Amino acid sequence: MTAEAYDTVIVGGGPAGLGAALYLGRSRRRVALVDSGDARNMAAGVMHNVLTNDGVTIADFRARARAEISRYGVEFLDDEVITVAPEGDRLVTTAKEAGALRSRTVLYAAGVRSKLPDVPGLAALWGKGVFECPYCHAYEVRDGHFGVYGGAVPGECLAATLTAWTSSLTYLSDRRELPEEEQGFLAASGVKIVPEKIAAVAAHPDGVAVDLTDGSVLTFTALFLHTDTEPRVEPLRPWLQAADLTSVQTDERGRTSLPRLYVAGDLGKNMQQAAMAAASGGLAAMAINADLVREDRPGALYDLPPAAH
Repeated sequence: MTAEAYDTVIVGGGPAGLGAALYLGRSRRRVALVDSGDARNMAAGVMHNVLTNDGVTIADFRARARAEISRYGVEFLDDEVITVAPEGDRLVTTAKEAGALRSRTVLYAAGVRSKLPDVPGLAALWGKGVFECPYCHAYEVRDGHFGVYGGAVPGECLAATLTAWTSSLTYLSDRRELPEEEQGFLAASGVKIVPEKIAAVAAHPDGVAVDLTDGSVLTFTALFLHTDTEPRVEPLRPWLQAADLTSVQTDERGRTSLPRLYVAGDLGKNMQQAAMAAASGGLAAMAINADLVREDRPGALYDLPPAAH
């Protein structure tokens, strides 16, 4: 590494970070992308709803994306970011192996972590029979019998949405008291409600087995649930005082109130989907390039290109 500052260091090598790297590399910016390789969607193995990449493995997508982007001089570091902090008119990203990387801007696209319910066996099946996103996984198990876990994070809307893929649905309330309105909502959607507490989840030849505390066992083709998430922003402490980056994001192009720090992907104000994350990376990259042009050439007023090409 040279002492010369990068134009941008990108933290996170998922669709958002890769999309930004492509835009910035083609904008002739000096870019380093640092990725720890433990993204949230790795458990799923494959990705969907991305044109020309529907159903490809995540590993293959990332490898091909890196090969394409490398043509534009972007550097890739398989490393873990420890801290990101301001230093004068630059930002310093410190990685475990590479050390300090100085840059004019940082695009933070490290994503979020899913906080799974504390149900024995559930984590082992995450992405392999237990899913969150119906648009990513329901088609492959269409017309099966779906369970919807509605414990700590309610999933009534998820259950109703899943009726697009199957007419056989069971809502597992896990002893959570359902308001009358929500019970009616599920009934109107044709969803059966099982109130018993869940004891454990295990793999089954037909998909997923759910053991209930009353001794009964239910089997499903797949189990769906909503999860809480936590932002992966530890390297930004204590510079980032807020709980997450959404609260400091100032526009839809990823700018934040923290000088020279931008955000894209699941950490920003966008739906947590691969295609949308990639698009948010492109928007943030254009904002970064526009802001650097303004800095280098005072009076330059453009932001996005005048027309799409």
